[in-house]
Amino acid sequence: MPGRYLSQRDRNIFEKFNKELVGDLANAKDGIINQTVIIYKISAYDTETNLYGEAASGKVFNPGVQVACIIEAEDFDWNMDEFGPDERQNATFSFIRQALVDLSFVVEVGDIIEWNWGYFEINAINENQLLGGQQDNNWGVVCIAHRVRSSNLNIERVRSI
Repeated sequence: MPGRYLSQRDRNIFEKFNKELVGDLANAKDGIINQTVIIYKISAYDTETNLYGEAASGKVFNPGVQVACIIEAEDFDWNMDEFGPDERQNATFSFIRQALVDLSFVVEVGDIIEWNWGYFEINAINENQLLGGQQDNNWGVVCIAHRVRSSNLNIERVRSI
């Protein structure tokens, strides 16, 4: 239901401009910003759990879904522990909420995002970008993530020709 000061026509204009900037999920390479990521969701059926409900032998992930988004990444930080250098990086991934709804895709804490030859685990999700301050006009999904080692994941990179 459109609000008193925000008509459906206004929402359509916002959606049109966002799809031109970020890109449409059906054709993610068409956006001006032209950034895409691949999101992997945990496979609840294939992941074995132990007595405490924790992943016993590692998490198993479903095949990834390519999604257009806006990315803000911090600089790399190097940790020199006893096991050698380890790179750390935080990043923020912003998605158009309606595009995720159109795909019937729900982003959750713990999902893995592949970007820039690295894997990021989602720590937090914010869905508080409201158009006109109205709850039914929730516009964006912002995911805050940290870089994880690819050796800790059971994700197989598929080569495309």
